[in-house]
Amino acid sequence: MPDRMNEQELNQLINMLELSENVDEEALDASFAEPDLDNDLGGRVLVRAGKIFVQDPLPGGSPAVITAAAPVVVLVNGQPVTGPAEVTSLDKIEWSITEPPLYKIHVSEDHLQAFFTLYSTRRYQWKLNDCYSSSMIEVGAAMDTDTVIELLGLNQIIADFEQRGIMQNLNISGIHAELQNPTYQPITAAKGRAAVPGENASLELFFSETIENDFSEIEGQVDFRSHLRIPSVIRGQVIARRLPFVEGIPGCDVYGEILYPPRPGDITIAAHNNTVLLINNEIRALREGRPRVTGEKVKSFDITTTYTVPGNVSIKTGNILFSGDVVVRGNVEDNMIIESLGNVYVEGSVYNSTITATGSIVVKGNVVNSNLYSGYFGVMYNRIFNCSKLLIEEAMLLKKAVRMLIQAVQARKQSVKYGQAVVLLLESKFQKIPELIKELLSVLATVQASYHQDLEQTLHFLKLMLKPVQLIDFMNEASLSGVINMIEELHAGVARMQENKVEVNIGKCQNSTLKSNGDIIIHRDGIVQSELFSSGNISFRKVFAVCRGSRLEAGGSISAYYVGGESGAQSYLKAKHSITVRKIYLGRITIDRYAADITTPLENITFDADNIRIIKLRMESE
Repeated sequence: MPDRMNEQELNQLINMLELSENVDEEALDASFAEPDLDNDLGGRVLVRAGKIFVQDPLPGGSPAVITAAAPVVVLVNGQPVTGPAEVTSLDKIEWSITEPPLYKIHVSEDHLQAFFTLYSTRRYQWKLNDCYSSSMIEVGAAMDTDTVIELLGLNQIIADFEQRGIMQNLNISGIHAELQNPTYQPITAAKGRAAVPGENASLELFFSETIENDFSEIEGQVDFRSHLRIPSVIRGQVIARRLPFVEGIPGCDVYGEILYPPRPGDITIAAHNNTVLLINNEIRALREGRPRVTGEKVKSFDITTTYTVPGNVSIKTGNILFSGDVVVRGNVEDNMIIESLGNVYVEGSVYNSTITATGSIVVKGNVVNSNLYSGYFGVMYNRIFNCSKLLIEEAMLLKKAVRMLIQAVQARKQSVKYGQAVVLLLESKFQKIPELIKELLSVLATVQASYHQDLEQTLHFLKLMLKPVQLIDFMNEASLSGVINMIEELHAGVARMQENKVEVNIGKCQNSTLKSNGDIIIHRDGIVQSELFSSGNISFRKVFAVCRGSRLEAGGSISAYYVGGESGAQSYLKAKHSITVRKIYLGRITIDRYAADITTPLENITFDADNIRIIKLRMESE
């Protein structure tokens, strides 16, 4: 007696019988009954009338295998088939078609434009390709272009835009034209209005920040004032005006959101020595002199005074530390120091000396065995700046050490006077502080003009720090903090004097170091065995100027004439952008990160990032 069919097998048979009116039941049976040539025992798969049927394998056989060909996606028990997959009659097999949308809506990153791209105006029905019974089949499908299941309309597209919140300035006529005469290219469907940025506040200067260094001789006499062309104003003259910022105009994006323009930048101006700020944001000079502007966040104006040395700076005049411009009619002799919180002008030459200036440095003659530091470097190498910086650091450590010492004493149920703790620590752990104070006092003693309104008070307290007997009774934590604040103001006062547009301008130099956060200009013979560093450009003005055995580095470009020489004095030139030479004999050229060793003479050439690597390869191959 045959085995009784269970309920699950009956349901499977019912599903196979309920195909459609178009399925030939006898043909279906015949499809499964058709034997393979080798009488295979494995399972089989059949695709007929849009459905997939599976027959389980006989004992000893393998399950049937199914794959899908795009755009068909086959799901077995709800999971998509990504490769060959075994199936049985117990599996739930479904299929669907993955095809691109009829259109695409794309919004730009700034939300100022929305684009509509049409791919098709109709969507057609897909039918599975029939497959004969087999142990492995690939399910494919074909488009039925005679059966349209969706027709794209204008109302549907507009509703989609509105659902996305895009309702501002919708280009309905353009979308309709694209539907009627498709180009299948993106079209602008909506456009917002960009915010109009405002204008930043600006500073209008009525004087030159740079010095026109045109030294010349007339009948053998140097007209220093006229031909140096130092910027100068008279009393009552308007030297600058602040132009207020202008607010921008808001816009809106395609979603209707308001786009606010960035707030315009403002400028804060302040009037200092010998200047006044008027109610209409003008700066007016209160005396004759050279106007200057310093500072980054706050633009400060003042009229600098001038300290003039009628002859040479020598042991007789002493070192010069001046809060303003320094003019030297003669030379700067051996082992002298000029420190200016302004510009320095030397009509003669500089020998074995150091010049620091928070502004520019101009030397008509030679610079020999000397150091010239301008602008930012003039601040960094300023003795007041450096000495006060070290003193601040030591004083802060002293303050911390006093607090720790007092806490340790109190922990033993004892007490000590604050001033006594300070004196003991100065004599034991902080012996460097009295030395720094003495050095700072010696420097401040040479100041020809005060740039710090409380300098006398600062000097008084610095001297008090050197008197232990008075210090014991006077000093407390508030007093020590006050002294530190005075030194910090002294330190910041030098930093505030740094000018922005500065330059170092010399005739020629030998065995010297020049540093400027502006340009460096050599207006005569050139340089030998020197080091030049410029945040801007380095330029040689005379056609016969030489550069031998030197190192030059520029944040901008270098313009030179004769680099190196037949004697073999090698030079190293480095620039951010370009280096132009009339002739280079021997040296190393570096542009940004690329370097080339020049071993054979080159003439009339400009090195830049584009050709430096080619020149390097050419030199290496020779």
